[in-house]
Amino acid sequence: MFLAKHGHAEDNGYLIDGDFGLGSGLEGGDSGSGKLGWRRARLRITTGIDLRSDESEADAFGFRAFAELEKRATLGGEARYERWISHNVGAYAGVIGEIAPNTLFGGSVGATVVLPLGKRAGLFLEPSFSVMPVGSDLPSNAPLIWLLFSVGIKLGL
Repeated sequence: MFLAKHGHAEDNGYLIDGDFGLGSGLEGGDSGSGKLGWRRARLRITTGIDLRSDESEADAFGFRAFAELEKRATLGGEARYERWISHNVGAYAGVIGEIAPNTLFGGSVGATVVLPLGKRAGLFLEPSFSVMPVGSDLPSNAPLIWLLFSVGIKLGL
């Protein structure tokens, strides 16, 4: 969000920020025993954009793509509504899903803190919580839970 005043207003009046990061954390689910079990979540690469109106910089829509790299590769995405509480701190809620090689879909919430690294760049820190109750990759028909932490670079485009 601190990048909003530095982003370029396009003809449509939107300010655009881009980001690239890495993340991991914990993955929880029922592996068939009837109990919730936890393991380390696979390493993921994320990239995305945030679109804000130049008239209301506190509200944004974010779109992310991610690829999990360990064990087997997966591809997914997220669409979110973001509310920036200050120039460097925001919260979001959205829908998240994996589309390949199997499917998972659900909701996510999280927060973003941006540490400025110059006029148009910053280091983002992002904890998130996701629950995915729908898809072909569910462990024993129980929701899959992600508690993730991502870190990366955010740029005003």
